[in-house]
Amino acid sequence: MTRKERMLAAMRHQPVDRVPHASYNLHPYGATAHSKDPSYAPLLEKVRADACAFIKAGIGGIELGLTRRHEGLKETRAEGTGDARTVTTVLHTAKGDLTRVKRAPENKPDRITRPFIASEADIERYMSIPYEPPQFDLASARAIQQAAGDAAIVCIMFPDAMDSVSELFDFEDFCFRCATDLPAVLRFMDWASERCEANMKLLLEAARGPAPGGDRGTELVLHTCAAENCTPPMMSPALYARLVTPYLRRLIRLAHDGGMLTALHCHGRVREVFPEILRVGADLLEPIEPPNQGNITLAELMRQAGGRICLMGHIQDQEFYTAPPGFMTRRVEQIAKVVRGRTGYIMSPTCTPFEFPCSEIYRRNYLEWLDAAERLLAAA
Repeated sequence: MTRKERMLAAMRHQPVDRVPHASYNLHPYGATAHSKDPSYAPLLEKVRADACAFIKAGIGGIELGLTRRHEGLKETRAEGTGDARTVTTVLHTAKGDLTRVKRAPENKPDRITRPFIASEADIERYMSIPYEPPQFDLASARAIQQAAGDAAIVCIMFPDAMDSVSELFDFEDFCFRCATDLPAVLRFMDWASERCEANMKLLLEAARGPAPGGDRGTELVLHTCAAENCTPPMMSPALYARLVTPYLRRLIRLAHDGGMLTALHCHGRVREVFPEILRVGADLLEPIEPPNQGNITLAELMRQAGGRICLMGHIQDQEFYTAPPGFMTRRVEQIAKVVRGRTGYIMSPTCTPFEFPCSEIYRRNYLEWLDAAERLLAAA
């Protein structure tokens, strides 16, 4: 089997010739921050030679109000420099302006200090944004797909209703509203879900269009969130069942009807919500973090999954930065014992490498993991 065939077979719970392993969004098949940094060259060369790559690509097209950009609706201004830099975005809606402020230090992660929505009136303003069908651009995803050939799975990232709505609030405020006025939140979720489903249909039309090499794009995988911000301890499994499961289930069904496999992304503690994740009906869940970052073992996840969803991950990314020599080999050995003779599992790190430049320790541990996975999983 090729690397890509092996990954797809695992996702479909079909027999595999060996347990697959994949890098997580680290690949040599396009211009990325990693490919532009010489410190990552040994890892990229090794991924090209031996590993499949799990790649997440953008689709463009969706902006404000889960619709395409409206001329004159949005104003953005940046102020200050260095650590004091801020970016202010103003949305001019039919019911009044909405303002978001980000603290955006140069070359550092940003942080929202003022969200778009802080009141009931703000919700009404946001919902007054008219819908205009977006135009999705899959050129980047298809270019990566063509460059990688049989050495990668390429996902196209799509925002679901929970992800789209919750990010508009201060998250503490959003959780409080879910506890005190759930009907209002659900009304907003219903509105967002209608737009998500309309957009999904347009995305599927774009994915079915001609692709380089005669491929009609059917092996692009839909990638969306499994609402990690709605898992314990932030929210209860009962809330997950109300805020996530029904909306995500409809999106997954649309994707499947359009011929696409589907992947869900959810860091953290999934034990309590895993039954709901199974109800959604997706093909793959990643990155299934091990304890103590997560709260359920791979053996228990495999038992509960029962062939209903493929599991990917369980190599904790943080360990690459600090682990001593030999540690990654032992981790692969432990996992290989659990998955020996089975399908429905793909070994991968739990996160995209985010250190620039790549440290010597990270590089050593990542190469050790790739070597151990190639050698030990072949016998599993």
